[in-house]
Amino acid sequence: MNTHFELILNTESKVVACNILDFEYQADTYLAGLTQTFETDEDFIQAKEEIKTLQELESRTKQAIDNVLNGNKEITDLIETAKEIAERFRQARLSREKLVKSKEAEVKQAIIDMAIGKTIDVRYKSCSENTISLALEMNIPKSSIAQRIQTASKNKRTLDGLQKAVNTEKTLILAEISQEIARLQSRLTLIPLSHKHLFSDEVKLIAGQDDIEQIIAERVEAEKQRELEIKAKAEQEAREKAEREAQLKTEIEAKANANAQAHAVTPEPQTNQTATQSENQCSEHHQPVFNFMLQIPFTGTVEQARAYFAPVKALNYQGVRLTKLN
Repeated sequence: MNTHFELILNTESKVVACNILDFEYQADTYLAGLTQTFETDEDFIQAKEEIKTLQELESRTKQAIDNVLNGNKEITDLIETAKEIAERFRQARLSREKLVKSKEAEVKQAIIDMAIGKTIDVRYKSCSENTISLALEMNIPKSSIAQRIQTASKNKRTLDGLQKAVNTEKTLILAEISQEIARLQSRLTLIPLSHKHLFSDEVKLIAGQDDIEQIIAERVEAEKQRELEIKAKAEQEAREKAEREAQLKTEIEAKANANAQAHAVTPEPQTNQTATQSENQCSEHHQPVFNFMLQIPFTGTVEQARAYFAPVKALNYQGVRLTKLN
């Protein structure tokens, strides 16, 4: 595109030399050919050069105007036309400055966003296990990924320089993520599945830097000690229960034997046996008969009651039964 054109305007009392029509045509052609694509560094370099050229054209046109400010009507018309053209150059320059700045920021941000998006996408695809993903987020959070790439993009004047900077940082972050995932997986595999219940804090545990093997050994050993204590306590309680039941059984048997002896009939001398039997038989025929129930109050568990009355039941009295009152 031809950028070496300028307004020629020299006057005395009349227009001596003027190419206003050619100048206007050249101005229209130049303005129509300004860069409209903003994608590469070359596009932005070209657009910024056009801004400089527009400013030069604006200045040279105004200078030509200033040279003939006090001319006649013809000159005044020329000057007005030249002013309009100069204003068009100015408006085009201002608009282009704003457009170039906006487009450049837009393209740069797109490069940054794409790098951040690809990095986070790879991070999730590389870490499908929930525990590992949560631990990774503690050490390399998504916010830090975005912040690091944004920082790497600062002070980069060209798109090519920006692209290289964010790609370098992205590669570095992905390498760190891969290394951290391997470390987390290695630490997680050390936790025994049989003792998983002891490690509800496994995310924080594998994310940290503490000696995880020592922590695992301490917790497993503490669990073993608790189990031994529980077992010893249960065995002690079982022994005490057996002793109480044995003692209770002995007491019940002693009481039952005593009751049995108390109700035993003492034999009469042989010489009186026949007379006594005759008297008893006679008496039995004349005395009324009643039903009796023997009640022995007892307070305790069902098992204790069964053990207590076992000797009584063993006497095989008809109708003997054990009834719980409440």
